[in-house]
Amino acid sequence: MNLEARHEDGDDVTAVPAIGDNNAPVDGANQNVLVEEDDESDNSEEDEEDTIPRVIENIDDPRRMKLTQEERVWALEIKEMIENSPELDTKYNDFMYAQMAIITKGDLEDAMNRAHGLQDFRREYKILDTLEQGHMCMKKFIEILPLHWLSFSFSPSEGTYILVHDVSKIDTNLLNTVSKVETWMAASYYLHTSFSADMACIRRGCISMAECEGMDWTKKQDFKLIQAMISQLLTVYPFIGEFRGFHTGTVFNVLASILRRILPSDFKDTFRTGYRFEGRLDSFYLIPDVPTANRRLISRLCETLKRRYDNEQNFFLTEENGAVQVAR
Repeated sequence: MNLEARHEDGDDVTAVPAIGDNNAPVDGANQNVLVEEDDESDNSEEDEEDTIPRVIENIDDPRRMKLTQEERVWALEIKEMIENSPELDTKYNDFMYAQMAIITKGDLEDAMNRAHGLQDFRREYKILDTLEQGHMCMKKFIEILPLHWLSFSFSPSEGTYILVHDVSKIDTNLLNTVSKVETWMAASYYLHTSFSADMACIRRGCISMAECEGMDWTKKQDFKLIQAMISQLLTVYPFIGEFRGFHTGTVFNVLASILRRILPSDFKDTFRTGYRFEGRLDSFYLIPDVPTANRRLISRLCETLKRRYDNEQNFFLTEENGAVQVAR
């Protein structure tokens, strides 16, 4: 069953996939979404062969790992700059150079700043970039905040990954040790790496659907921790995202106004509030119970993280990874 969610202005935004009898969330194939349609009348069959579609519905479509010729040139320039930098001990693989190229659009200064920031982050939080560590960190974080992340899945109609989460269940008081803060930071790093499993979803950007009902001031959140997450990870990790806030009340709207001042510029235009649905989002995902839902969640996250690392091993900045353009 797919239930339609609407923004306050009445536009269809997305369908919230409900849980069926098989206890598996619908993958989003029938979602109603706002996507820009390609003008097929202007494209010949030959043109289509040289074009990367804006939305690629099949997760196994080889075009999901293609670069445009321009992106490839940017990636090679970024690779040369970083690998010849005496200030950077951390070198990256061709996949990450391509990821930086897509996000920075060839801005070498931006790419260098991100490379420095990522190096600092990975050192401070002991990031190994392995499936085993990613599984451990995300599992431990879900145990600390078991009601925060609700669902993670690929949406064919959006051509990217969607995280459903409940921001009212963020309680920084539970992150009360250095070890727990490190787990949160590392788990967030691996979440963003899972979001970025291939070039198509990096280019399209991830989608975050957030349940906001129930937020209040009584928990006395440590806003410095949230600021640290933004400054240490969100400003440096090369990805773009779209935030859709559901059931945003006064408290969250005040918080959102503060967040917009410190969020990276890439996020400000896609940080949207005011979405509505007939029930809380968690009621459609924590099925049949929280432990089962969390096992399903970590399984999907690790499956996608493995896809990312497999793609890394098989990706090289060669001519065959180039295409003429991305459809708009």
